[in-house]
Amino acid sequence: MPDPHSTEARSPRSGDLIIPASQKKSGTQRRRKRSDSAPPPARLRAYLALITLVLLVFSPILGSDLLWSEYDSVERSRYESMESWQQAWSISNIRQNDPISITSYFLEAALPLPTAPVHRGINILLHLLAAILLLKNLEALKLSAAFSATLAFALHPAILQTLFWSGYRTEIIGLILILSALYFGTRNRSTADYVATILFTTLACLVHPAALAIPVILALIILYQERIIYIHSFNRVLPLICLCLFLGVWANAGAPGSGPINELSATDRLNQAGQNMSFFTRQALLPLSPGLFHEFKQGATYQTGAQMSLLPFLLFLPFFVLIAFNIRKHWSRAILLGLGGYLLLVIYGTSQNGHFINGSPAHEDHGLYIALPLILALIITGLGRLIYNIGPGGKPVWALGFSVLLLIEMTLTGSFAYSIAEPNRMWQLMSERWPDAWQPKAALVDNMQQAEGPSLTNIELIKHLEFILKQRPELVDKRILLARTFITEGQNTNAVREYKRVLRDAKPGNDFLKEAARFFDKVGLKWDADKARQRMQPE
Repeated sequence: MPDPHSTEARSPRSGDLIIPASQKKSGTQRRRKRSDSAPPPARLRAYLALITLVLLVFSPILGSDLLWSEYDSVERSRYESMESWQQAWSISNIRQNDPISITSYFLEAALPLPTAPVHRGINILLHLLAAILLLKNLEALKLSAAFSATLAFALHPAILQTLFWSGYRTEIIGLILILSALYFGTRNRSTADYVATILFTTLACLVHPAALAIPVILALIILYQERIIYIHSFNRVLPLICLCLFLGVWANAGAPGSGPINELSATDRLNQAGQNMSFFTRQALLPLSPGLFHEFKQGATYQTGAQMSLLPFLLFLPFFVLIAFNIRKHWSRAILLGLGGYLLLVIYGTSQNGHFINGSPAHEDHGLYIALPLILALIITGLGRLIYNIGPGGKPVWALGFSVLLLIEMTLTGSFAYSIAEPNRMWQLMSERWPDAWQPKAALVDNMQQAEGPSLTNIELIKHLEFILKQRPELVDKRILLARTFITEGQNTNAVREYKRVLRDAKPGNDFLKEAARFFDKVGLKWDADKARQRMQPE
């Protein structure tokens, strides 16, 4: 394969952009100057710092025993409906799902270790690998502040849903494969590098649909690297385009023909994409309100017309106009690479429906995970270069400013990780954020019964149970708990009502019938006590 980094003189070929000799010389000099002034690669201590900080910030979630919650009515992964890992490798499943992550779920479930910590430990290690690959890519592009950009991604609050909530490992594995393909495609030193690029591109496309953008991103990388652009510099991208087109058609041919996304009208899909784009960009740049799920306000923000739905996308238009008028400048092509790559990778996430655990529409951070590194790298490395160019005092200014930013980010991420690590605290926060959903309240009640110390007062417990039973009156166990809590609070009249409701609507066992009979005797309802005893079955 041709080496696009070579500075040897080339004779013009058909289709090449013809550049005057004077411009060629100056372009070569500029390129050599950039190469000579490239920042040094990260040392071992930088990698140790990265690993230490990630483990420190995310370690609280390893203490949570929540995994594949029974209160989550949404299937986050096909693993939940599969009986064996062999099903993950059927042709139909490979076309629609990620067999690698599904297989990993089966493997971790077979280990003689606590499953929840193992599950999240694997996610954290994979995330660390993704961060290291991001650093290698930024260094290959000779970008300033590459390590700073890597830290900003590795410790970002918006990645916590992907690491914590079960079923989103596909995003992490997909990002690893995409970054691997881009790294070898950027380096391109030998045939082995190109073979690795094809291999990782193939795997990435089979794991995550966003990987279909790899050839375009690689073309943007070539455009960024080359001061003098020849058409044949992009020859190595053409096979990748054909490969991704084939894999995209092959995968979509096996996709189901109906589903929630297809039930939406074109206007609704446009509105959904606009809301998702606005949410993702806000979460990437200002993640001040981290959460596992975020409210999707239907009919609120972008329902005034198609123009408003497109507004979050049109906000990027001025940047592309600026790029078009300065395409020969290095900084302009850097913006094109970062912004273009971000939009290409995030577009799949914007087209997907997010759901809260009760199935209602919600924004989910996992859709941002794959695109997050590019937007952060664009901003951090761009700011780093600007401040470095100030002069000798630029590096201390950058070190101080980024340290403050990193401290804020670690505080946000660490506090959020701590808040969801303890199940009672997590369900309480989720219940407050989603007050109309009964599932978080039911999970909170169940966890309270299993916890050593009480997390709810009896009055709060009664309030939650009444809310749950209003929506789900058939939950007999919750009604029995409500009756017992009424007794504890001395509200015997309310307790009588609930006991009678259970006896009328359900077929309780002898233990409950004895309990009800004793309570009826206590409050002077002898007839009801006798009726309860008559329903007892011979033991």
